[in-house]
Amino acid sequence: MFFSLSSIRKPKQEFNLLHLETQEYYFLSLKVSLHNNNEIRGKLHICSRSLVFQPNQPKLPMIKMKYSNNLIMKILRNIDTKTMNQIMSIKWTSSLLMEDIDSLDINQLYQHFKRDKNNELLDKLYKVQSRIANSQYTIMFLRVDKLFVINRNPISPYITETSDENIVFSISQSNSKQNIIRFLKLYQGLTQAEDENSFINTIINTTLNEAMNEHRAQSSQQGLKIEIAVKCKLINPEGNIYGLFSIQRDEGIKYIPLINSPKGKILMWQLTEIKFFLKYRYMFKQIGLEIWFFNKKRSVLLVFEDPQQLDTVYKYLIRKTTKNQISSITIENLTELWVNGGLSNFDYLMSLNTFSSRSFCDLSAYPVFPWVIAEYTDKTFDLTSPEFFRDLSRPVGALNKHRLQKYKQSYQDQLKSQKNNNNNDMIPYIYPTHYSSPGTVVYYLIRKIPEFVIKLQNGVFGPTDRIFRGIDSTWYTTLNLHADSKELIPEFYSLDPDFLINCDKLELGMTQEGEIIDDAIIPPWANSMTDFLLKMRMALESDYVSSQLPKWIDLIFGYKTRGDEAVKQDNLFYPYTYAENVNWNQCRTSIEKQALEIQVAEFGQVPIQLFNSCHPNRKLKIHPSLKQQQQLNSSSQRNLQLTDIQQESQNKDYVTCLQNQVSSLQWENEKLKFNLDTIKQELQLQKIETFNSQYDQEEIDKKGQDLMSDDSIYQQIKI
Repeated sequence: MFFSLSSIRKPKQEFNLLHLETQEYYFLSLKVSLHNNNEIRGKLHICSRSLVFQPNQPKLPMIKMKYSNNLIMKILRNIDTKTMNQIMSIKWTSSLLMEDIDSLDINQLYQHFKRDKNNELLDKLYKVQSRIANSQYTIMFLRVDKLFVINRNPISPYITETSDENIVFSISQSNSKQNIIRFLKLYQGLTQAEDENSFINTIINTTLNEAMNEHRAQSSQQGLKIEIAVKCKLINPEGNIYGLFSIQRDEGIKYIPLINSPKGKILMWQLTEIKFFLKYRYMFKQIGLEIWFFNKKRSVLLVFEDPQQLDTVYKYLIRKTTKNQISSITIENLTELWVNGGLSNFDYLMSLNTFSSRSFCDLSAYPVFPWVIAEYTDKTFDLTSPEFFRDLSRPVGALNKHRLQKYKQSYQDQLKSQKNNNNNDMIPYIYPTHYSSPGTVVYYLIRKIPEFVIKLQNGVFGPTDRIFRGIDSTWYTTLNLHADSKELIPEFYSLDPDFLINCDKLELGMTQEGEIIDDAIIPPWANSMTDFLLKMRMALESDYVSSQLPKWIDLIFGYKTRGDEAVKQDNLFYPYTYAENVNWNQCRTSIEKQALEIQVAEFGQVPIQLFNSCHPNRKLKIHPSLKQQQQLNSSSQRNLQLTDIQQESQNKDYVTCLQNQVSSLQWENEKLKFNLDTIKQELQLQKIETFNSQYDQEEIDKKGQDLMSDDSIYQQIKI
């Protein structure tokens, strides 16, 4: 199905937006060499709050220098090798750097301020170096109180080092004069600006406007007609990229990245490559467009400046794409298909997430999936027992009745305070935290993309009791902690266990009991990571969950998300998680707007309401016999035995595990499908036997084949 795409991609071991703070921007890079008697070549990235040096050799660590740590920069031009060596040997104090270096006598300074030894910190960090070549240099002096060391192999929390030594870069002659001047102007402006937000907005707007004028001029010179050219953002989990969206006649779609794009790669697509497109609500604004392409695992999420620009692009795509590409699939179509057994529970939930503007591209509104199993300590995996499952008719925060009473008491206290103070601006709520937020997503994905957690936690992994240790412990905290009511993410129902395995050998810490945190701990009823995910998926597709899922949909996507029904069902969250409570026009200053943006982006969003009444029940009823279920479990375990052996061995290399030993299961071309004929036949047998008698055998055979199909919606709905 077109919604069921691959989840977040693991970033490469190079500088990226995850190395920046929240609300920090990347602007420009220069090719430089770091000098400490020897030379380390790399790039110096200028960002809105820091400079980051990235060595060309990926095994070497990066260093981050924040402006807030008293960073000082000075530039010297036309320096020969002898003078360079003298400069390297001088201990540059802050007072010296504040003077006009060009007027100083380097020989005299060398005699009075000669250092006894090199910068020990740089010697420790960079042992693989090349000799300094004879040349003329443009020198950049930097001095900062603290250095943040960013290790890339393996990835680890930042190491903070105090620094009283000068850091010397030479600027490569391959840099254009224009880039060097822009780099220095950016540094001066960023370090001297009284209002950081206003200065950054000015940079962004100026850059985009200049690029727009240049793009129009170049297109005119080349004889290309521009159909549409607007400013927009490309939304990615690691950070948003500012650029231009352009459609040129006979040239297709082009996205030109300008701000926050270290690679600066121009993206291009032909209109014929578009598979589907839907409008997207971003940050509670109807200004986004999500596009899916043929033969691509990931969608593209674009956000425009206002709804009018979005409508212009959307209407153009409707005119220029074929009828099959237009997203006329409706919620009604999807629901009818699911009710009649033509769509799996997984695909249907992915569909609802997509239509409620939740995307793998957007950490602030990531797809949400329910906990369906309530037993993670027993060895028995029993899909025939209702006690094995979680109550899907209740919000996850209401499953613990004792904790719920505390929540409701707090809610009553808020109501009294609102009445006594006659404060209509105060909106009472039951739960202080949301069931889905960026913090929840990165919590689950710490082993796959640890950079997410490091960024969110300002350079560290955080306390070990907040690290995703295992399934049972997470289920326990979800039920019992006051500020914890998180649901799951789609990865728990896929067949890709990379987010559960510590394949990068991250040092995640140690528990209070002295246990080292390594791979995620799975329940006793699972024989391996892949077996765990397979059984989670089996539970999601089970008879019990199929019958109860409409109740959970009512809570998350339906009529119980808001108003009196939300109060009755104990399903009321913090006010700013609802779009109707967020008014961007009330922000009087850029600081107020930024504060509201952080609130909306980081603390969860209630999905768009898709249903105004009770969700219909599924007509397809699955009643596999205990014998059939045991056969399926047995078959699954036989086909996963290689994984079990590999899990028991000391070599836990995940790539080998997947490529060489779990060839029976794979995630391929956006499709979740079973390759083993035995599993496929038994799953189909279950599906065939579970259709209601109103379906004849011919329909059963057809739908049984299509239930797990990637394009089951597209094939069965006539657009």
